[in-house]
Amino acid sequence: MTIDEAIDNLRRAKKNGVKSVILAWWSADMFGRPDDADWERSSEIAEDKMDWSATHSDLTSVLDLYTGD
Repeated sequence: MTIDEAIDNLRRAKKNGVKSVILAWWSADMFGRPDDADWERSSEIAEDKMDWSATHSDLTSVLDLYTGD
């Protein structure tokens, strides 16, 4: 996802009443890659193919453990 797309997503969420989010990102330099067109394509593929359900489950566990909800 491009930064502009992320900003658009956050603006839409804000417009829909969302006030707080859990946000994380990984940039090209974190993988020793240049931030270029190849990275843009690679990041889109990774976003599309990544199984985020485990991440969601991990976040749920952390929230349950540390917030008592």
